[in-house]
Amino acid sequence: RYSILPILTLNGIIAYDIIEGPVTSERFVQFLREYLPLTNPYPDPRSVLVLDNCRIHHSDEVRHLIEEEALCK
Repeated sequence: RYSILPILTLNGIIAYDIIEGPVTSERFVQFLREYLPLTNPYPDPRSVLVLDNCRIHHSDEVRHLIEEEALCK
């Protein structure tokens, strides 16, 4: 089994990673660190980050990375 982590825009996929097995919080944070620089502050293009209720989206490290380092509050 494989998992995919994509970054989607209205124009299509701009980045993705395919991982064998499930995605862990640590792997998700690594993905965010690598690809968050492709995003922009709101209201610029590529400025909305959508996370569902998946467990890996709710770690303290993910919250810190998004709110403090990417300045998305």
